[in-house]
Amino acid sequence: MKKIPSDREILRAIYLRYHKNFKEYARTEPDRITRVRVPIDIGQVAKDCGVEEDMIFGRLYYHFNKKYSYVDEAGNRAAFFASLKFEGLSVNFPLVMSILADLEFEGRKFQLAVSLSVAALVCSVLALGYVLIL
Repeated sequence: MKKIPSDREILRAIYLRYHKNFKEYARTEPDRITRVRVPIDIGQVAKDCGVEEDMIFGRLYYHFNKKYSYVDEAGNRAAFFASLKFEGLSVNFPLVMSILADLEFEGRKFQLAVSLSVAALVCSVLALGYVLIL
């Protein structure tokens, strides 16, 4: 069974593949309706994550949209993932970057907590060994 990619792995794959497209948006003769929405190729993201296209589409459409879309103060819904008539499947790229930054920060906090716990355990074992030797 293939490993199921985490939210962070999927978002990182999207970020790495499409960050250049987001930056290169031309304001004078734009190639898409808005800078915020960046068209993505589900097949390429799936390939980057090592899974089938349906798995990535399902995660983006059913899970990410429900979890990460929001309604602003004016009542307008900002969708994470959308299928636009002229652009096809696209993501709200600034939202991708924000969510990815949060997930990576949480991952670093978790890693720090585990590292400190392991260090404390090693110190405790060494102290216990020292006491037993005396």
